[in-house]
Amino acid sequence: MSQSFLNHTQFHLLYDLADEYVFFMRKEDSSYVYEFINKKAEELFSENPIGKTLDECFSELHNRTIIQHYNRACLQKKSVSYHDHHCVQSETNINETTAIPIYENGITYILATTKEVSRTQNMKDSTYVLESYSKAINEVALVALTNQDGIIETVNELFETTTKFRREDVVGKTFHMINSNYHDESFFSNLWETIANGDIWHGQIRNRTKDGSFFWVNATVVPIKNDIGQIEKFLTIQFDDTEKKRMMNELRNIERSFKLITEHSNDLIAITDAEGYLLYSSPSHETILKYDKEELLGSYYFNLITDQTETVSLSKLKMLDKFRVELLLRTKDGNSIWTDTSVTTVENTVDDEKEKWFVIVSREITEKRALEDQLKFMAYHDSLTSLPNRRSFYEDFPVYISSVSSEFPNIGLLYIDGDNFKAINDQYGHDVGDQFLTHFAEKLQNSLHYKYNVYRIGGDEFVIIIDHIADYVNGRSITIEEIVQTIQQNLRKGWIIEESYFSPTSSIGIAMFPNDGSSIDELLDHADQALYIAKKNGKNNYIYTNAVQT
Repeated sequence: MSQSFLNHTQFHLLYDLADEYVFFMRKEDSSYVYEFINKKAEELFSENPIGKTLDECFSELHNRTIIQHYNRACLQKKSVSYHDHHCVQSETNINETTAIPIYENGITYILATTKEVSRTQNMKDSTYVLESYSKAINEVALVALTNQDGIIETVNELFETTTKFRREDVVGKTFHMINSNYHDESFFSNLWETIANGDIWHGQIRNRTKDGSFFWVNATVVPIKNDIGQIEKFLTIQFDDTEKKRMMNELRNIERSFKLITEHSNDLIAITDAEGYLLYSSPSHETILKYDKEELLGSYYFNLITDQTETVSLSKLKMLDKFRVELLLRTKDGNSIWTDTSVTTVENTVDDEKEKWFVIVSREITEKRALEDQLKFMAYHDSLTSLPNRRSFYEDFPVYISSVSSEFPNIGLLYIDGDNFKAINDQYGHDVGDQFLTHFAEKLQNSLHYKYNVYRIGGDEFVIIIDHIADYVNGRSITIEEIVQTIQQNLRKGWIIEESYFSPTSSIGIAMFPNDGSSIDELLDHADQALYIAKKNGKNNYIYTNAVQT
């Protein structure tokens, strides 16, 4: 024992009355030698430790722990504190040690004081919190503690209740007692490899009770390490998942049946939540709409509806339990398809709370819709010139009348007839006559710059509706007369059909709403009478109805 700056008498005068354990150590090579200990510390040793090193007094593990902290104090050249779970054999083995480095005449000393922190309020509070956590976990989870070899050291009451094994049946044995033989060797190899590396393992395990029944648990295995990072034990916490697993299996069976129906259907089947966000889409969305499943899930489903169709709003969905509508849906590549769509509201009560979904079933009717549109077009348009026909004229004109205002009080009706059309049919035949009428219709539309509607109401007779007229004064309108002059000029420019040049003229009768009549038939009849007078006066002419009536 070397001569230190602090002698035996001085040390005991200073520390023998202290409540803490006090150690005065001298650093020697890679260990520390006891120089002095106070009276309190003598309780810890069966033999006098003075002059002995730490490794002569403690186990290798405990020795390494103390040296690690002493070295840290010397390296940092300041006091360090740490919790020691091994030093004191008392009713609680949690202690706090403060190690102070001292340097004198080239020698390094450590003055260490240890107190039982379990007596402090902080430790009492911490213990209370830990006990609360422990109680909470024990109420809901199966808990088992094993050593590093997997031998069970203790289990909680719920473990006994669930497995039907008593504590004394399993302590000292492994989890093989509750192994259901459901999992293969690789499953447990992966588990052990994970926790042996110091990582936490999570997973589902099927266990067996003492009476042979099975139960599923959601398990977590936590490696517990000592102060120097070595694994000493494993804590296993298992939450019983049997009922959840059963429900999941039932749901999978339902889902399997659902998929058999939906995955082999050409209909677009979708399920959304109450806000319209997609929860499920059938595979037909990929084949017909070209969207990947991942692109649609979670998206607002009604964004697939194009702007040209009726808006399906959430307010409408919530008002009606079921409704049916034709919708134009947008495909991923920018095209659109028509669908006959049924939307059904489904409500269910889960955990006393009402939940709502919308089941949307759409069947593609693009070809059907195209055929209907074609038939409708044919019903309202002339087959030769594709101009709106007499039926379309009778449906459109009331709309024009409803647009009349004080600012634009008049609508003009131009009744046009090609001059000498019969002679063209007689001389060149009906094929050339049909081509002549087609060119005639195009010239009319070009003259109007497609601003006004041109109707073919029969033979070589056409009607043009000129709306928004504000300059009809004293039986004349500059707007209409400019249009008439443009039509006559364009017709006279002519066109060539089968190497024959045609430069036709036309006669036009003009009726004005409301001056010349308030009904469609009345206006059309007056315009026809004006047309007759125009032809009678030499053709290639136009005349207002009021000029005929005066």
